[in-house]
Amino acid sequence: MDGIDPDLDARTRRGEKIIILDRGNVEFGYPGDWTVTPDPEGHIKLTDPAGQARLEASYLRLPSLPPDAPSVEERLRYALTEAPEAGPLTPIATVERTDMQLAWAEYRYECDDTDRGERRRARGRWLVAANRHFQALLTYCYWDDDAGWAVPTWERIVETLRLGDGVPLESPKDHWAVRRWNERPRLR
Repeated sequence: MDGIDPDLDARTRRGEKIIILDRGNVEFGYPGDWTVTPDPEGHIKLTDPAGQARLEASYLRLPSLPPDAPSVEERLRYALTEAPEAGPLTPIATVERTDMQLAWAEYRYECDDTDRGERRRARGRWLVAANRHFQALLTYCYWDDDAGWAVPTWERIVETLRLGDGVPLESPKDHWAVRRWNERPRLR
């Protein structure tokens, strides 16, 4: 579990919760006070308590891909065509982990803030993560002046992102974090 803290107590002290999608095929940590809402279009939305940042996550099972299949960078570039604010020259960063490849991009744009009744600068981040079995798409948006807390939140979500190995959990109780918690001795 490189990069992820397997100590559920430490995660709990930090106030994190874990999203587990489709029996462990995609999972990541997120701030415990955020609201999670399933979207009828097949993805999940997470928002901070003040409604200043939003994360959306979706994933799909991949068929066996040929060696010449598009890279995660190319897949992200294609996905970014859905965000006209990003533009075709938005820089894309790539990261190789032992268990997946990631590509992500950040862009700035102007947006109406309905709470303040004004236009403000905002930022969007899109990430594609893939392994041999699954691909996840995370999109994240926040106000430019919230970068001080929003960027570390994004970084922690990405740090904890994991994709499954193709073997689904029998039940949520089989997840490593829950199993570890249930195996601890109980004080009486």
